[in-house]
Amino acid sequence: MMKRKLGATAAVAAFALALSGCGAQSGPADSGETLKGDAASAACDAVEVGAVTRCENFYDDYWPEIDKQLDALYEEAKKADGGTLVIWDWYELSPDVIAQFNERFPDIKVETRGLTYNLSSAIISAKATGSRNTDVVSGSITSMAAMYDEGFWEKVDWESFGVPKEYLTIGAPELMPDSINGTLLQYNSEKVPSVPASLDGLLDPEYKGKVSVAGYNAVVFAGYGMAEGEDKMLDLIDELTTSGNLKLLEDQGAPLSSGDVPIALNQTLFNPNPALQVSPFEHAGVWAQFSGVNSDAKNKPGAALWTLWNAFDPDWISLRMTDERFASTQVPFAGLPASTFAEATGLMKTNVDALLLGLDTGAETETQDTRDDWQAMINAADKALNG
Repeated sequence: MMKRKLGATAAVAAFALALSGCGAQSGPADSGETLKGDAASAACDAVEVGAVTRCENFYDDYWPEIDKQLDALYEEAKKADGGTLVIWDWYELSPDVIAQFNERFPDIKVETRGLTYNLSSAIISAKATGSRNTDVVSGSITSMAAMYDEGFWEKVDWESFGVPKEYLTIGAPELMPDSINGTLLQYNSEKVPSVPASLDGLLDPEYKGKVSVAGYNAVVFAGYGMAEGEDKMLDLIDELTTSGNLKLLEDQGAPLSSGDVPIALNQTLFNPNPALQVSPFEHAGVWAQFSGVNSDAKNKPGAALWTLWNAFDPDWISLRMTDERFASTQVPFAGLPASTFAEATGLMKTNVDALLLGLDTGAETETQDTRDDWQAMINAADKALNG
């Protein structure tokens, strides 16, 4: 397929022109300009993986254009705010991750903070006080709903930067999918050789006192609720708790690893204990996670640069698949080619195999259209768990 080839200088100029009219926005639909690149388009060799469209030709036909856009963005990012890129997230970025980014983009100084539950309030506060804010925003469709509605996601035409249009159908257009996560049954295989194929199976008396969930993690029941209805979900939670099968534990890791409570209703596994395994189950939720540009950012090209590099750079993705230093990073977006995931080893392979199997076997998936329904289900499950 013929592609229009454009040097970095022209691409920088196009990006700078699009950027010049942009500023902090009061809402997701209120901005005048949209951040744009000038990548040539391609046609997706599409394979459906649950709710996600995989482009098997991504690295052949899309990545070369995205790669050019990264060079252009880098030139602009070096000039914005002295080349400083601020990234706040649930946890701060590790020095090893920053080093990989700086290996390609050495003139960008990354400043990072891990704010856990205070992430959203810190972003809102920084804007209100005029303080230096994070350049990158991130989250799932439900976890960042309030931030999206408050206008913190800058309008970005990701397709014009080379991203397949098929990747941009699950969330709003500003949301660039960079990974997947989901609900899994984690279990200690030395104590229980297997786990049920459904949450209803956990009602069996043999699981009395053997299953845990964290009070803050009500989302693990939401997929069941979306499929079976809120009443059935609430009945299930009630039966699991009153039977004594399900324990509410804020720290699930130690009892899981020791085998004292050998099954944890949780998400991806980050404990390298070789006895620990994960399994999808009927009506589990598997969802996309997204990154984007903060409308209050001081380095918007830097935010776009990070977002595209983190989601797609093949060298970085390969390291995440194979290097145990990065085993606790999230599973890359399922729209990448199957060969990408075939590389996975160790703990990353454990999570990759379980989440992709979940998608392949009909997992429930959040979309922008169903966002409020998911949020209502999560809230109902949270109330049932925590009162």
